[in-house]
Amino acid sequence: MHFVLPKFTIAALVFTLCNSYAQSSIPSGWRKIEPNDKFSFYLPPDMRDTGVRGIENLHHEYTNGRMHLSFDYEPMGILAYSNRARAFGKNYQETELLVDGRKSFLFVYQSVDRKNRPTFNADLYVGDLPNGQSVLHMWMSSRSAQYVERATTIFQTIKLS
Repeated sequence: MHFVLPKFTIAALVFTLCNSYAQSSIPSGWRKIEPNDKFSFYLPPDMRDTGVRGIENLHHEYTNGRMHLSFDYEPMGILAYSNRARAFGKNYQETELLVDGRKSFLFVYQSVDRKNRPTFNADLYVGDLPNGQSVLHMWMSSRSAQYVERATTIFQTIKLS
């Protein structure tokens, strides 16, 4: 079973991303997260830290029960850019953008969970991914497509130290 985000949804999301990255504003009530003073980003008030931490790199996870957000700062391993179609499926959407002035890549795609239910995903790599460089990998998964837009709003708030 394969699910596809409607083309209009993707087009609206890409338009929003291109316009919002130039003028990001923090939504009211969101709180600032500063992991080890390496970078910062903002989360909605309903998101909580799960307490999951990484061993090899700076890794944190957050959830509100409907959306799960994770990041790896200075990840030990990253996606081989040439393998992105295999990793994300043939209907993934790719957007090249700037995050805090750095070249970045956003991938929006669908997959299925272990119960074969559709999940909506957004993966952000901050850095020159085609050349194997990424200072930050942040990703979101949810069973609801509406959280892709919320994830992109979170991604817009990233500031690297």
